[in-house]
Amino acid sequence: MTPIEATKLAYRRTFNTEDGQKVLADLKSRFAFESSTFVPGDPHYSAFKEGQRDAVLLIIRMLSEGGMRENT
Repeated sequence: MTPIEATKLAYRRTFNTEDGQKVLADLKSRFAFESSTFVPGDPHYSAFKEGQRDAVLLIIRMLSEGGMRENT
């Protein structure tokens, strides 16, 4: 098993539990997973919010079948 495969497995073990699903749902709601991160007139805060959203997207990618490619 490659290091990235082991990491993906760890993500699945963590988030494919009842508590993990609750935490993931909380992260999605807190960090604008399904909404805009744009803040009019404040590009720095927009970028900050997009960084938070990107962390949730990483978790989702790690849980998906394809997951992250090893070179990213």
